[in-house]
Amino acid sequence: MLKLLAERRGTLWFLLYGSIFHIGLFGIADVILNFYFVSLGYDTQTISALQSLSRLAGFVTSVPISLIANRIGSRRTIALANYGILIAMLLPILVPQLAMVAFSRFLLGFVYGAQQIASAPLMMTLVPKDERTRFFAYNNVMTLTAASLGNLIGGHIPAWIDPLQPQSTHAYGVTLLIATVITALCIIPFSLIRTDAVPTRRTAPLSGPEQRRTWGYLAFLSLPMLLFGFSGGLTFPFYNLFFRTQFNLSDDMVGTVISIGWMGMALIPAFNPFWERQFGRARALAITMAVASVGFFVLGLAAALPLAVVAFFVGIGFRNVNQPLYQPLLLDSLPTELHNNAIGVSILLWNIGWFTSTALSGTLQVTIGYGAIMQLVAVTVLLTGLGVLAIFRKPRMIPSMQSALD
Repeated sequence: MLKLLAERRGTLWFLLYGSIFHIGLFGIADVILNFYFVSLGYDTQTISALQSLSRLAGFVTSVPISLIANRIGSRRTIALANYGILIAMLLPILVPQLAMVAFSRFLLGFVYGAQQIASAPLMMTLVPKDERTRFFAYNNVMTLTAASLGNLIGGHIPAWIDPLQPQSTHAYGVTLLIATVITALCIIPFSLIRTDAVPTRRTAPLSGPEQRRTWGYLAFLSLPMLLFGFSGGLTFPFYNLFFRTQFNLSDDMVGTVISIGWMGMALIPAFNPFWERQFGRARALAITMAVASVGFFVLGLAAALPLAVVAFFVGIGFRNVNQPLYQPLLLDSLPTELHNNAIGVSILLWNIGWFTSTALSGTLQVTIGYGAIMQLVAVTVLLTGLGVLAIFRKPRMIPSMQSALD
């Protein structure tokens, strides 16, 4: 890793950028946000609807954003998205009315979707092909370790702000403001990434039928992300409520438990280069998704907190192997010119799955309970791995685009 960072300085700045970004947005803010909504008086169904809005925005805008990213470049797309994310984080703090909170969630989905679409193609330009799985694994380790640290700290900040009323709107609001300030610091290392290392080549425009075949093929390659998003939407926006409800935990204990899970998400995918060498990317994903499925199955049945924490660590840790391994698997199957489009389509399907399950989750929590939800997640995670194996069991390259390049 040190050799990679020393030879390619852009990788160091990108890893630092992602780490700071995750401390603020996915560390401190994520563990507190639902508690802030509860303090504002919103019920489970309303919170579920609010959490689904960001994925609705991603669903609507993923493909258009990918086309824009092709025109202005991945780096500029991320730079603009960074500022939009800060605005989206500030709005529900400054104007905590329901309409503004809803708008902020939609805005966050739009700008964070742009950041997601452009990040993987930018990462592909920073390292040679044989280093990509390792670089994606390093990025995963650093960013999610940072998010875990943010979770751990974030659960304690409200009590530091207001020791007498740590579950007040004021304490949660100040905590979210601190998270926004920390997130803003990510702009500094990102500004030091000057240009994409590999410029995008221009090719002749494709005909209408070729374009339709190309987009259809990208959707086919991205199908596993539909189920992957569905499993995430059922769980990730609600883990804090799950542990508070099921085990009657305080905010700081919830933050501690979630930080343990995020550490699993950081550490387990660190072995991706090893699993890739042993099994190949597609088989490695099928195996790790099966292990994750077992973790979620046990989590749904666990009555004791220690067992639930272990199952949580295993479930989300092995589930997260998908992202830093699937993206290079997908992008290495395609020419550079299609990288932004491919990520845009995969995020589109991911957002469809996430939006659908998040919108349903509030009702499911009331009707079937968290245990049955975790069993459903176990099934969808297993099917995600099998879908990757079925689609990528043989190397792929899109024929129409390859002929255009030739």
